[in-house]
Order: sequence, then structure tokens, then C-alpha cells
Amino acid sequence: MDEIYSSVQALTTVQIKIEGSRFIADVFPVLTEEDAKEKLDTIRKKYFDATHHCFAYVIGVEKKIVRYSDDGEPSGTAGVKIHSSLQAKNLSDVLLVVTRYFGGTKLGVGGLGRAYFESAENVIDQATIISKALIQEMQIAFPFAETNPVMNIIHSHKLKIAATNYSDERSILTLYILPSQSTSVRDLFVNATRGSSEISFGEKKTVNWQ
Repeated sequence: MDEIYSSVQALTTVQIKIEGSRFIADVFPVLTEEDAKEKLDTIRKKYFDATHHCFAYVIGVEKKIVRYSDDGEPSGTAGVKIHSSLQAKNLSDVLLVVTRYFGGTKLGVGGLGRAYFESAENVIDQATIISKALIQEMQIAFPFAETNPVMNIIHSHKLKIAATNYSDERSILTLYILPSQSTSVRDLFVNATRGSSEISFGEKKTVNWQ
């Protein structure tokens, strides 16, 4: 099964006030757990005088790396709520931090949970959402005379060209395709070029898929 999921394009920040408390939500794109921890440290330094820095992050195609923290708030009122907001949008490769400046009025367990979830939802709604996918690299080398049939397949199947190179007599394209397409697309190219193309497969990796 192909793995396609959503992420955020860039850092986005949203701020709300509830009963005097200020909640600052920052959502980041991240690729590794180390990246998430570095960005979390950046937020802690930026808002060094804040009461709490609650967060959640989800990383990877299969979403196997998941961490969240209430950072001193009552258990279950912050980190899990932020994580729920990421789950609701099928987001991965994302860190979401909600920083709280206490305003003097206690919100109660229910009020806190709603405040953190609302903060997380608001920043996700304001962020630019992108699609990401686990892809298979494919390289095809073919004679210049076979350019039209090769490009027709690329356009009709919406394949992504990652790189283009040329030798004296051949074009060499690096394509990004979904793993489920590997066999069928290879066969299409072989037939369309009457066996004159050379096809090889490279690594699988995660890329933006828009």
C-alpha cells in the first residue's frame, strides 16, 4: 500500500487569550526526532519566561515516532490534546508546541484541555498543509527519438521528474513514482520505447507530493 500523508510547509504561529492566559501555538515541519528537540529548545529559549511549553510531535511515514508532554500541566490536559489535533489531520513530520503564559485565573482540567486543543487546531488551520509520500526512484535512459512516447507516459500517469541529464545520444530521467506503480510503469516504458530504454530503480525516500 502506498504511504501518503499530510505535513506542514513552514513554521506557523497563532496566539489566543483565554481567561487572561496567553496561549502561543507554533507548528514546525521536522524530519527527525533530533530536529524536533532542537526546535523545541528554540521555543523554550524564545519564551523563556512562560509558564509551560506543552508539545507533541509525530515523525515518519508510519508515524512510529510519537512524543507528547504536559510540561507540568495536569495530566492529560495538554500533550495528548495537542497530539489529538495532529491525528485528526493525519499529520506527520510535525512538531506542535503550545506555550502558556498563566494569566491568574485557573481554567480547570476541562478548560485547560479545551484551550490546548483549540490552540493546536487554530495553528494547524492557519498553516499551509502539504502532501508527502514514500516514493520509489526510477531512472530511465532512452534514445532521443523516443522522447514523445516517454513523456506521454510521464504526463498521463502524473509522474514526477526529479532530474534530467543527457549523454551524446540519450536522455536520462530520474523519476519519483509510488511503489505500487513500479512494475506497471516499467512495463509501459519498455513497450513504448520498443525495448530501447534502460530502466533501474534507486532508493525509497519521503518527498513532498503535490
